[in-house]
Amino acid sequence: MQKKKFDLTSNIIDVDLNRGEEEKFPQNRNSGYDAREKIADRRKKVLITMAVDEELRKEYKMWCTQKGLKMAEAFLKGYELLKKGSSS
Repeated sequence: MQKKKFDLTSNIIDVDLNRGEEEKFPQNRNSGYDAREKIADRRKKVLITMAVDEELRKEYKMWCTQKGLKMAEAFLKGYELLKKGSSS
């Protein structure tokens, strides 16, 4: 017997078309908002794919978990540190 497919209908979800407008255009966004963050918000995100040994991935994932970092955050912080170290 085949399972019934999930049906996403309007009676299941409350749809408010105007709710997102405040989130897209907040009025006081400049207060404490860094210019670098504004530029980063406009940048297009792309996916980087790397092939590594399974053991390395597990070790990296465990290390990130222990440090409380997402894997992508740790990668970007490491890249920033490498850039700083190579420029001096």
